[in-house]
Amino acid sequence: MLKMLLVYGHLLATCIALGRVLQADHKLWSWRKEILDQARLEYLDETQRIVSLALLALWVSGLLLVLQGYLNEGDAYLLNQKLWAKVTVVALLSLNGALLHRVGFPLLQKAPFVALRSAGRTRLALLGALSMSGWLFAAFLGVARAWNHVLPYLHVMGAFAAFSLLACCVALAVAGRAGSVGAQKSSVPGSYQ
Repeated sequence: MLKMLLVYGHLLATCIALGRVLQADHKLWSWRKEILDQARLEYLDETQRIVSLALLALWVSGLLLVLQGYLNEGDAYLLNQKLWAKVTVVALLSLNGALLHRVGFPLLQKAPFVALRSAGRTRLALLGALSMSGWLFAAFLGVARAWNHVLPYLHVMGAFAAFSLLACCVALAVAGRAGSVGAQKSSVPGSYQ
């Protein structure tokens, strides 16, 4: 019963975080041509709190699940390479989230996304792509039971790297296109640059 409750809590935390990240990404894209006003900054702050709490819940429930697995199955449980890949992905998500809020989002307080210099758009695009691919892949690993004790760590991480690379390529293409739209707007009087 305890394991079922822990898995349920783990699933809820994943759903809350992933849902909020998807929603925030959609809103940020719809705001790409505007400077973020106070209400939008408050939304980002609220999103940061919600996702941070969900991430904390993921860490706590995940560590408790690992402890329970170890107590029930011994060392064999810890030999599951997919488990350590999932821990790595969530650790990278935690680091990326901190970078997004310390390095990425402050850029949007200075100018709309489309009006940022190429380096700023690139930074935001890559951080966003890594966030989205990380959350989606972590959720996938939660249901990829067929990979338990089958795939080596490097194969799982290779799949994650390929997925993240694809997300980054798409994000860079979109950010480049958004920058060309921003450059066209900047030639109009009263534009953002």
